[in-house]
Amino acid sequence: MEYVKILLSAYPNLDKVIRTEGENYLRRCFNSAFFSEPCDKFSEKLLSLYARREKLIVLKNKLDVLFSRLSDEEKAMLNFKYAGILPKTKFTFSTRTYFRRQIKLMKKVEEYLGFLNLTEETFKKDYADIWFFKSLGQSVKEIARRRNDLALKKIFSS
Repeated sequence: MEYVKILLSAYPNLDKVIRTEGENYLRRCFNSAFFSEPCDKFSEKLLSLYARREKLIVLKNKLDVLFSRLSDEEKAMLNFKYAGILPKTKFTFSTRTYFRRQIKLMKKVEEYLGFLNLTEETFKKDYADIWFFKSLGQSVKEIARRRNDLALKKIFSS
C-alpha cells in the first residue's frame, strides 16, 4: 500500500521528472569529452539513463490510464490528499464520509494498478532506486498528514 501512496504523490510532478531526466541524459551526451571513463562504461551509463527515462514515461502513461478511469470526485480526493491541490468545488459529503471514501478509493486504486501490472514487486524492481521515488518514500507519511483541519474545512460545504 505504501507504493501506491508514493505513486499518487509522484504523479503531479512526473512530467517535470521525465523532462529533468531527459535533460540530464542530453547533458551527459554533449559533455562526453569531459568524462574520463572508458567508452564502454560511459556508454552503459548513457543506456541506463535512457532506460530509466523510458521507464518513467511508461509509468506516466499507466498512471494516466488509471486517472482516466476515476471519476472527477475521486481525482479531486486523491489530488487533495497526495498533491495538496484543493478541489475546484467543495465536497458535498461530511468529513467522516470523506475518510471512508478515501479508504475505499485506495483499495480501488491498488486494484487498478494491479490490472496495469504495477504491483509492489514491480515498483521495487523498476522504480524504487530512482532518486525521486526514494525521496518521496522517505516523506510519504508526512505528506499524508500535511492536510490540517483548516484545509479540511475549506473543502467541505458543511
